[in-house]
Amino acid sequence: MIIFYSIAFLSFLIILIYSLIINKFIKGWDNTPYFKANGLNPSTPITIITACKNEITQLPHLFKAIKDQSYPNFEMILVDDHSTDGSYEYCQEVALGFPELKVVKNEGKGKKYAVKTGVYLSENELIVTLDADSFPGENWLLTIVQFYENTPSDLIICPVRMTSDGSFLQDFQQFEFTSLVGSGAGAAGAGMPIFCNGANLAFRKEAWLASEHELNFDEPSGDDIYLLQSIKRRNGAIRFLKSTDAMVSTNPPQNLKSYLRQRKRWASKLSAYKDRHFGTTGLIVFLSSFSIVLLFLISLFKPLFLSVLFLVFLLKWMVDFSFFKACRTFYSLKNVVLKSLIFSIIYPFYVVIAASNTFLRKKNKDW
Repeated sequence: MIIFYSIAFLSFLIILIYSLIINKFIKGWDNTPYFKANGLNPSTPITIITACKNEITQLPHLFKAIKDQSYPNFEMILVDDHSTDGSYEYCQEVALGFPELKVVKNEGKGKKYAVKTGVYLSENELIVTLDADSFPGENWLLTIVQFYENTPSDLIICPVRMTSDGSFLQDFQQFEFTSLVGSGAGAAGAGMPIFCNGANLAFRKEAWLASEHELNFDEPSGDDIYLLQSIKRRNGAIRFLKSTDAMVSTNPPQNLKSYLRQRKRWASKLSAYKDRHFGTTGLIVFLSSFSIVLLFLISLFKPLFLSVLFLVFLLKWMVDFSFFKACRTFYSLKNVVLKSLIFSIIYPFYVVIAASNTFLRKKNKDW
């Protein structure tokens, strides 16, 4: 019985800490005011940097979205990262009739060097990075620039929404993605920014240059989080832009293999992030998932633990549901009760398996 009470106590303690963290994110989200561009005419010039690698099917949609922008004072630098599908040649052709567009080759390899190439070529102080497969509405630039003029910031976390075709895999990805970007938004609103997404991220050129030495160019990705953490260490101004007008939409990986490959890439660099808020949050999320998986496995042999498992899961799901409910309209989530329940059942197993796989890969690499 001592083991039973010990495991039960630790499980409830972990869920309590998890609840406190998520509730802090929810309050941060609720306390962040919605922003709407007013009738004033902003004037700050802005540079769009897009890293492109084999995106020939997405580029026509991207360029249409940029040409439709209501804010005219911008330049766009598209940095081709050694495409082999004709993307570079297509962009050169488009640039002939698109004077705001500059098309260049990546001076290095990978997205980080592509962004670096664009930053150094930028003629403006305000920069926004936009993925080639992310599409903004017509008031996207107008909203970002006016927000920047109203609240000068070193880094502006702009919203990203993942679409879903209603399939199980895409719904799961949408809810997982929302849990990440929504938590990042809530954390920023709570004064402890931990997450952003380079698919839609605005920053001052001077702030990026001051952080350049901390962006870990030897790592294949992480340009967004490394930048956030560097600016945070310097006590720079980091804000979340809570506006659907500033949002971009992106499509999820289309199959399980692509999804797992993307998540492995994300997980591979988690240990390199040096931020106590990020580390603490990640640890508690993992422990809350691990406690549920552990209780489930023990319950297979000790039915006495079923009651603890049910209560722990119920408490965690109630917290998760409250989070998704708070941001469901903003991120266009549907059928939140049922889908958040399914997500909460699967997610703990996914987290534990992914973490174990990452640890084993790192262990084998070290050997």
